[in-house]
Amino acid sequence: MKLRILLAALLALLLAASLCSCGFIVLNDMSGQETEESAEETETEKHVPEITKFTKYRTREDSKAISDAYLNELPGRDYEGAVFFLTTADSHYIAPDETESVVSRLAIQRNAEIEDRYNITILIEVESPDEIREKLAQNIAADSFYSDLIMIPLYRTGEFQYGDLLLNMRTAPFFDITQPYFNSESSDMTSGGYRTYGIAGDATIEPTRFAALYFNRASLTGAGVDVEALYNRTAAGQWTWDELLEIRSAVETVGSAGVTFSAADELAARLPDLVFKSMGNLFVTSEARKVPMVGFTLRNGQSVLNVLSQLYNNPTVQVRSEQDTAQLFASGETAFRVDYLETMPTLTNAAVDWGVLPLPKAVAAQESYKTLADNNTLIFSIPKNHTNPEIPVIILSALNAASSGYFGDAYVEYNMMNVVRDNGTINMIDLILKTASFDFALAFGNAYPEIADATFRLIRDCAATNDLSAYYSERRAEANRVMRENFDLTY
Repeated sequence: MKLRILLAALLALLLAASLCSCGFIVLNDMSGQETEESAEETETEKHVPEITKFTKYRTREDSKAISDAYLNELPGRDYEGAVFFLTTADSHYIAPDETESVVSRLAIQRNAEIEDRYNITILIEVESPDEIREKLAQNIAADSFYSDLIMIPLYRTGEFQYGDLLLNMRTAPFFDITQPYFNSESSDMTSGGYRTYGIAGDATIEPTRFAALYFNRASLTGAGVDVEALYNRTAAGQWTWDELLEIRSAVETVGSAGVTFSAADELAARLPDLVFKSMGNLFVTSEARKVPMVGFTLRNGQSVLNVLSQLYNNPTVQVRSEQDTAQLFASGETAFRVDYLETMPTLTNAAVDWGVLPLPKAVAAQESYKTLADNNTLIFSIPKNHTNPEIPVIILSALNAASSGYFGDAYVEYNMMNVVRDNGTINMIDLILKTASFDFALAFGNAYPEIADATFRLIRDCAATNDLSAYYSERRAEANRVMRENFDLTY
């Protein structure tokens, strides 16, 4: 055990040394803790191990160079010391006021870099979504300035669109949604008719808020699963819901876990949404210059419900919000658990030998794994009456470009050294961070109940009963009518 601890400390020091030019610091060094050792472990210390537990993930210098290249492609501007006003519903990821985490420190450094590059002072104002909406409406009515840029939760987009408060971002100069530091699907799913109302990117999509599938290694091994082979199949794009359900059934048969599948309380209500999206479906198809419409058929909706009904109607599965399942997983009594990545540090000292996988695909041939974005993911939008939209577009582009790549690398490296228990999990986290997916229904369903009723609420309602055909046609027709009326192609 001492050898493992010394190796971990050495790796941490080497990582810090290799990344010192970027200010990377390894936190929570455990090298000073005392542990007991057995005679067998003492004997093992006499031999140099062939490999260490972890391999180096990626150099931060390389990803920072890529980020800098993106920045250098943006128009050069000197705004002569102007104050840039950014109003957000939550500042902890875009402008944190503490430096506890690696990513927080990088965010502070990024903001300072943007201020220096464009000769501006970024002034952050935190207001609730309701306050942002009300004040923005008042300032637009008075033809007065409110903010250069706003950041609102994804699920509140429809309320701002309904109030005609947001600029059509595609009319702003230098707005290039094809850049890799933007999530292009987010702009499609915040578009309707001729307008695009917002966009998410590397400065808003938080690593900790990705949903993931945690698993109990001992439970899966007891059911005959080769975990390393499972990691390899997943990396090759072959991890599917059918395989997960087969493993769950095997766990139930051999009794290697009392609970075969569970969902965190915070994610329980959204589990049908996550399964639907992970299987490659769209609640609503949408993009600029098209009228949105319900994007799934009765057939592929039924495929999702065939998976969900097997979960909701099994006594060894706990996926309802009133069930507290966290401790059951931590103690090793659960095989699979859906939870956010932010839960990983709480499992550092847990009894369960855990790992992480992405949510599965419908079939291996599906283009990629998909993880539905958190409903509270912030999107960048520009107030409708901004007189010079070039400024907010360049700054929001710069914030995302300057976050690209190395924010995620730093997050993965920190967890590699301090949190996770095997190299396979590290590769899976890296994979998960590339799977962010968005949907029009979640952006606009809060403002238009008919859209919600025909999409995510419909799938949730039928998750246990599996009676989609009784409601699908009527609700789809009503949702499509509402979208034709509110997102048409007239000027």
